[in-house]
Amino acid sequence: MSSLFYGFEIAKTGLFASQKALDVTGHNVANANTPGYSRQQVVLEANAPQAYFNINTAYGSGQIGAGVSIQDITRVRDMFLDVQYRNENKAQGEWQARSDVLSAVEYIFNEPSDTGIKTVIGQFFDSLQELSKNPESLDARALVRQRAVALTDTINHMYSQLEDQQNQLKSQIQSTVDQINTYAKQIRELNEQIYKFEQMGDRANDLRDKRDYIVDQLSKLVNIKAYETAGGHYRVDIGGRPLVDHISSYEIFYKPDGTSLGEVFKWSVDGQGVDVESGTLKGMYDMAYDDKQGIPYYKNKLDEFAYTFATKFNEIHTNGYGLDGSSGVDFFKIDATLYTDTSHRGYAKVFAVSDDILNASNGLNKIAAAKKDGPNLPVDTGDNRNVIDLINLRHDPTVFNLDDQNKGTLDDYINSLISGLGVDSQQAKRMAENQAALTKQVDMLRKQVSGVSLDEEMTNMIRFQHSYEAAARMITAIDQMLDVLINNTGVVGR
Repeated sequence: MSSLFYGFEIAKTGLFASQKALDVTGHNVANANTPGYSRQQVVLEANAPQAYFNINTAYGSGQIGAGVSIQDITRVRDMFLDVQYRNENKAQGEWQARSDVLSAVEYIFNEPSDTGIKTVIGQFFDSLQELSKNPESLDARALVRQRAVALTDTINHMYSQLEDQQNQLKSQIQSTVDQINTYAKQIRELNEQIYKFEQMGDRANDLRDKRDYIVDQLSKLVNIKAYETAGGHYRVDIGGRPLVDHISSYEIFYKPDGTSLGEVFKWSVDGQGVDVESGTLKGMYDMAYDDKQGIPYYKNKLDEFAYTFATKFNEIHTNGYGLDGSSGVDFFKIDATLYTDTSHRGYAKVFAVSDDILNASNGLNKIAAAKKDGPNLPVDTGDNRNVIDLINLRHDPTVFNLDDQNKGTLDDYINSLISGLGVDSQQAKRMAENQAALTKQVDMLRKQVSGVSLDEEMTNMIRFQHSYEAAARMITAIDQMLDVLINNTGVVGR
């Protein structure tokens, strides 16, 4: 038979276990709104029973319970949902970066509007139309020159804005790389603390929450894979190479003048290229460097438009005659020595009306509106055949390359550029919104598992409070039994 003091020990374990469970419940309630916090719970386990002698059993002995002990305090977390969340998060980061940049490019093109490129092109050709009605009019010629300057200034400004946006984007890329390196250092420091505490037998639940929260933030910036080995070593990889390996972290660096992904992002430790596949960093890289979908693409399209338009316009203009009989005069500036490649890179930035036309004293007279019927015949100042040819350039379906196979008019080219930008921007916006919804949905699933429910915690609090009260009542009952045994047993005749 066990002693009454054995009952004290059993009740005491229940008292302590209930108190610790209440402490954990209070910790959950206190962190109900803490970002990244995972609900904790106490794992209780019955203590090993004690053997006791029992003459009523065939074997002569039995077992009696020894109370309860706290086996562990665990985080409630689903690692599968963590992986799913980070996969959705990196896609959302990439599409959001694309959407932000393309929206900015749309703002630069400013279509439709009264000051957009389509409007200033239309106004320029309208001025040519007015000149065709009265080729001798200096006012009409002044309007042509004014509208031509407005056109070139608009193209110059748009190109400069694209350059500014590209440079700003490169600054954001540098900030993102710096943030990735900062996260890597923070994860490494947390790895050291977690490993040290858990090697001593403690549970570093709150530190693990903090680490997971940082990894969540990192997953939006770049494609990562985070995992823990059987030995408790935590690792974060980018493209199969460690950004963090237990208590070591490695930096990546950004080389703005690189020409490919592997040249732009490199590992500091050996200079090898970083395999950036997704995330905000990939979206910003594509927009800053890709000449098939990013800002370089739209800069190249402006270059192609400005150079092709200037070249074709000059071809017609040089064949005509001005009021002063001049011929062979370029209307727009073109320096063939500077633009030898097929992309004519950077021409839109310097696209301008020629100095001959801008000349204050006789520039208006050099606008070639007329043609001559023979080399020895005088110029008919009222002739408008050359300006008609200039007007018809707008509708020539063979001037501009719309793509690798199709040609089109000036308006076709601009419309294709603007509509393509609109389609790309809307697609990026739609994908960003879809990915944001998916990311939020997975995060809600995570919170259903790991988040703190105040209703549930209140229920637990009442449950553990009653357990505590019952254990305390048990101690009181045993105390009363001992009082009877000590003070009221064996007293005869009192």
